[in-house]
Amino acid sequence: MSKDTLLATALRVLRESRSISQKELAELSGIERNTISKYENGWIQPSREKLRTLLESLRLTYADLEEAEGFVRRMRGTAAPGAEPAAAAAGRPQQIRQVAEELGRNLGTLLEMVVQTPVPAEETQEG
Repeated sequence: MSKDTLLATALRVLRESRSISQKELAELSGIERNTISKYENGWIQPSREKLRTLLESLRLTYADLEEAEGFVRRMRGTAAPGAEPAAAAAGRPQQIRQVAEELGRNLGTLLEMVVQTPVPAEETQEG
């Protein structure tokens, strides 16, 4: 079973924002596709060196990763790093995928918009 960590989800969002498959990222980075899948599912965490390699292959920085982790946290409705997903985020996988496409187009601007956009009250309450 996967451990849906902020890092795992952020890596997936960043990769998808670049419209790159796991196979393509494996070819770019020299890291096996199976290992990338394990990173994105939270089964294992990349070493600092492997993380740097992944980010460089995606032409991203640690700052981009931090922004993506913050974005994932906000989409889940959680405040603290490592916190469990809020119940309100259960129906959001499609939204995350759509926003991931936008991330590839304009990461900084989109994240600023997400921060400034309040979540409707009915989405923040457990049902």
